[in-house]
Amino acid sequence: MNIYTVKTNSIAKSIGFLFALTYGLFIVASLQYFYSVDSGDIGSYLKFFNENATAGLENRSIVGDGLFRAGVIILGNYMGIEPINVLSTLAFVISTLLFAIYAAHIRSTKYLIYLLPVYCMIFFSPIVSNLFASNIRSGIAFTILMISLVYLKGFWKYLFFGFSSFLHLSMAPIIAFYILYQVTNYTFKKIGFRSSFIVPMLLLTISSLFLVAFSYVYKFNVTLISSSGVYNVLILCLALLMIFTNKKVLKNVYGFICVGLILVYLFGFVIDISFARYIGFAVILYLFFLIEKAEIGTIQVFTLGYIPVFFLISFYTVSNNFQFDE
Repeated sequence: MNIYTVKTNSIAKSIGFLFALTYGLFIVASLQYFYSVDSGDIGSYLKFFNENATAGLENRSIVGDGLFRAGVIILGNYMGIEPINVLSTLAFVISTLLFAIYAAHIRSTKYLIYLLPVYCMIFFSPIVSNLFASNIRSGIAFTILMISLVYLKGFWKYLFFGFSSFLHLSMAPIIAFYILYQVTNYTFKKIGFRSSFIVPMLLLTISSLFLVAFSYVYKFNVTLISSSGVYNVLILCLALLMIFTNKKVLKNVYGFICVGLILVYLFGFVIDISFARYIGFAVILYLFFLIEKAEIGTIQVFTLGYIPVFFLISFYTVSNNFQFDE
């Protein structure tokens, strides 16, 4: 490796790190805005922290939301800062970390120039940025899950899978689809069966239907649809774009999980329950599929299809969440 290559890599890493920090600051600014207008989970969390500022932790749950709330209180007391600053710090750390992970992988691909536009649009899209700025607990759980998927193996991978699901149960379907991918991939190789789309799609459809039915019956991670019909049609178009832009998507673990989450959202929409956060997770996972396996044509088609989705969802979010003085 010559000096020119070393300097180029150092510059690229520095630029990627600066962009990651910038993205983290953008997320913190978004969180502060949600706090100022009492929107998203931020308002409910801070109301709880303000009402329980002097309460002890003896009777708090150590599962999921209880664990998160207790952790914020402990961190705030240890660092001597307000809960809003603890939440801002957590949002900054997880958003910067995930952005940097993707930046590192994009930098090493030969399709860097083609991926940069869709990379920026995906991370700055409200369906993704709100995962870190508004739904912090699920954002932390998803970041832990992605680190496990990308970097860990064996025992440690599944240990952190369990921890992420323990922190937020919405991670459970993602883990289930990961296990389904590994089982079907292993089985197909053993029996010499080749099916790039139809059979895996059928398995995902059945599994997604089961997960939605289970969630509906047992009220597991279920909320009623509150967004407009136009917005849901737009998300439907995005879902179809991710499924059919490249049928090889099911051969990649990230693409496989992405399609599974999309189907969960679509089946939930049919029976009028919302799995909206899964669209954000699915888009992030699809980007990893593009980084690992997609060709130039797939990247270009998805980028062209995502441009109107990005602007329309951004417009929808701004018009519904931001208040302007007349």
